[in-house]
Amino acid sequence: MNAVFAMQGFGQFTAAMIALIVTAGFEKSLITASNPSTCTGVCQIAVDKMWRVIIGFGAVPACIALYYRLTIPETPRYTFDVARDVEKAGEDVNAYMDGRSQGYPDELRRVTAMAKNASEFTVPKASFQDFIQHYGQWRYGKVLLGTAGSWFFLDVAYYGLGLNNSIILSTIGFSGGNDMYEIYYRTAVGNLILTCAGAIPGYWASVAVIDTLGRRPLQILGFALLTIIFVIIGFAYNHLSPRALLALYVLAQFFFNCGPNSTTFILPAECFPTRYRATSHGLSAAAGKLGSIIAQCVFGPLRTRGAAPGATGAAASPWLNHVMQIFALFMLCGLITSFLVPETKRKTLEELAGEIPGTANYDPIAMGRLERMGSEDLSPVTIAPIFKVV
Repeated sequence: MNAVFAMQGFGQFTAAMIALIVTAGFEKSLITASNPSTCTGVCQIAVDKMWRVIIGFGAVPACIALYYRLTIPETPRYTFDVARDVEKAGEDVNAYMDGRSQGYPDELRRVTAMAKNASEFTVPKASFQDFIQHYGQWRYGKVLLGTAGSWFFLDVAYYGLGLNNSIILSTIGFSGGNDMYEIYYRTAVGNLILTCAGAIPGYWASVAVIDTLGRRPLQILGFALLTIIFVIIGFAYNHLSPRALLALYVLAQFFFNCGPNSTTFILPAECFPTRYRATSHGLSAAAGKLGSIIAQCVFGPLRTRGAAPGATGAAASPWLNHVMQIFALFMLCGLITSFLVPETKRKTLEELAGEIPGTANYDPIAMGRLERMGSEDLSPVTIAPIFKVV
């Protein structure tokens, strides 16, 4: 999961590369204007085409992903635990182990097993009432609060920091220019540098250590270091040299991606029971998107408060130091909510869901269901792969 999530870094790199390629392709049209206010005629047409190509190119990988998402088979765990189709789950496991996409059980046995096992389930199906009852218990509710809260606090600062790329690009000399081509070229190259310096190394460092350090410690450490970084930027902003500001920005990007930006995605996919895993992950992600909206709608205008009309560079963001101080507070809140989330490193989903005796979240009702289903109707060959292999 972390390796899949880390592909975001390459996605950011590709986006910057597309912007650079498009800029180079329209060079002759862009050099006709010295700044945005004079970009008319062929320059304006070129910029309009550039924007459409960059946005349109983003639809290509999305369409490819959509095709595979629509054709991918359901997981055997879901088929067994939620759909309660035991025969299908067993055949899917065997198919998976043989390199096939899905299994095709005998339909008569499948229908018979589903009808017989339906009356033996004691764990309720996913429903709004059961959802409220389940998360109304503090030991379960606090986990959802921890994953959603951490993702929310993270995204406020993560997307808020992205709004300040122009200031960082100006710091390293990759902003402005003598004409529109030079402006866009420097911006694209600057974004490539920032992505390669902080984002990509951070993502893959997380992949390397997440099963050694663990998800929860990595998230806690990331939030703690980000709190310190934002405190330094916020309270010492006017005393920092351009190189120091660049170094802190790159470190923030690294620890975002090596810490909570990766773990807030992974933890909700591991620490919830199967019947509410996707719902809980979706609620946590929605909390994060709410944080990104706040970053755009609140902190975007806030950092330019008091700026003189037409101001550029640091003068265009006179409130930036205060925004960084607020981000430090959000990182501290994320650190606190991280303690509500359990460590999931090298634990099976059954342990985390409370289906294994002796675990912290052990649920005797769920265990009784598994024992009843594992009687004469299910052989160890069918049950074991579902839990030990998949």
